[in-house]
This record gives sequence, C-alpha cells and structure tokens, in this order.
Amino acid sequence: MSEQNKSPLDSWRSKAVETPQPKLSRRGFNKLAGAVLGGIGLGGAAYSGFRFLEGLGLEIPHNSFEQELEGLSRAATPTPFRPQETTPASSTTVPQETPEPSPTPEAINYWSFAKADFSDSAHQIDMMITLKDSSQLLVPSFIPIAWREGLLESGDFAPERNTGLTYLDEDRRKILNLHSGREGPLHSGYTMWGVQLAIETDPTTGNRIYPRQAEEKLRDNYIGADVLIRQTEAGLARIVAAVRVPPSLVYESTQHVYEQTDSSGNVTSEGIIPWLATNYPDSGFSEVVNDSDVLVMKFCGRILSGEHPEERISSPYQQARFFLALKQS
Repeated sequence: MSEQNKSPLDSWRSKAVETPQPKLSRRGFNKLAGAVLGGIGLGGAAYSGFRFLEGLGLEIPHNSFEQELEGLSRAATPTPFRPQETTPASSTTVPQETPEPSPTPEAINYWSFAKADFSDSAHQIDMMITLKDSSQLLVPSFIPIAWREGLLESGDFAPERNTGLTYLDEDRRKILNLHSGREGPLHSGYTMWGVQLAIETDPTTGNRIYPRQAEEKLRDNYIGADVLIRQTEAGLARIVAAVRVPPSLVYESTQHVYEQTDSSGNVTSEGIIPWLATNYPDSGFSEVVNDSDVLVMKFCGRILSGEHPEERISSPYQQARFFLALKQS
C-alpha cells in the first residue's frame, strides 16, 4: 500500500513498527490503545448528529486562511545566529598565550518542536491529544509546509492537499495553520474536524453549544492536556493556552497575523500571540507571550448557538478561530 493511500490509522501503525516508542505508563498505554474506538465513535457522532443540518444547506467552514495569510509579512524569515569569522589586526608585539577558542554555537532549527520538523518535509505528522478527562482526540496525519511567497497561489495549502502551513512569527515561534470543517455529511472532514467537533458540540445530542460552554471546555479540559506528536519519532508536549476567538473579533485578529513595524522600527501592529494575551488574559497566552519555545496550532470554527454572522468579513460563511499553544514536555 502506498504512503498516500494509507489511512491515518495505517500510518500510525506503520510508524509504531518503524520508530521506538516513548516509555509510557500503563495508564498512558491504555489511553493510546483506546484511540481507535474514540476516533470511530467521534466519526459516527459527526455523521448522525449533523447530516440533517447540513442537508438543509448549512455550510461547514473550511479553507479560510487566505485573507490573513496574504497579509503575512514578505520579509525573509530570521535566520539563526551564526558568528562570522574575523581576521585579527597585525601587531608587532609578542602575543601572549593564546586562549582556548570559545565553542561555536550550534545552529538552531526553529522549525523543530517535540522531535518533529514543521518546515517543508516529506514526513507526515500526526498527533494524539489526551484531554484532562482522559478522552482522546486523533489529529490525522498531515504534511507540513513552510510559508513562502506564492504558496497560496500554488494550491499547496488547499484543504484537499492535506497539508499544514507553518510560519515563524517575529520571535521565531511556530504558528501552525490546519484546515478544519468538512464539505458535507459524507465527507470525512479535514485535519482538525474531530477536534473542532469535540469543542463545538454537546456529545450527547450533537447540537452546537453556546460560546460560554466552549470557553469552559477549553479552560477546564484542554489547557493541561497532553499531546503525543509523531513524525519519524515520537515527542511529547502539553497544551498550555487555549482560546476561541468569536466571529465578531475574527476580522480584528486577522490584522495581527505578524508584527508590523514602520520605517523607524516602531511597532505599528503586534503579532497574534501578544494580541491574544491582551484580549484573552485568562486563556494562558499571557504566560507564553515572552516564551520563544512554543507551537501555536490554529484552525477555524463555526458560529455557535446565540451568535450571529460578522458582516465585516467578505466570506460566504462566518467563522470563529481556535488557538492552542503547546510547550514541549
């Protein structure tokens, strides 16, 4: 079976054979083994709970990052510090004993996180999120690609390409954009559909919940959740911040994709992490605003019960945004 034709579960199993597993407790192992049942159950709930609503023409959002990514700074991504060699000036004095040279700092791979490379790579990444209530959510495998000029026009980040787009912000922190939603009741859904569905719906009825309930879910069950990240080997991380930006503030958030400065170097628009820390001080983002070693996962959501479309966004559907900040364990 080719790598492209493998299901996320097949990919997960094959990687488990090829790659040494991290040492997990018995409880952690049982959680991982239960992921298959959890994934099947979630998929069934998605189909039965939403096919009627979607049949009425309610569009499930997807592929909505174009507007904000087009505004991403075209400036070259900052490169790691590499000291330059200098030629010492000639001198007629007798040199003293030459001191031992200082070690050259190793180049830092800013795209690396939890043993995975989130830049352009032929190796897929998948994740398993173990929530604080011990339930598990599978993030199916996706191919990471790094932001570059012309990427949106190339179609490489189209939802059907099963890719995740990463860029480095002004402090070289990784911002990972993943597609969510699905095309209709028979569609399996894009990468973050299962996580999106778990946040937005009542598990017993399948109905969309209220924004306040979604905020409580993120605070009580997602912040502190463990994340197993697998590429060529496994790494562990933890969700330390989580927030839902409602449709009424999505337009404003798109103005803060990347820090902008004027010709004098003065900041005219802060980046997304400082913006989230300012507007959602209880979300956990205020704790990582000065932390360079984070990965922020970003994906779209739908309007929830009691919300109304935001007319300032030129789009056939209205959406929220989810942001999850991860720290390596």
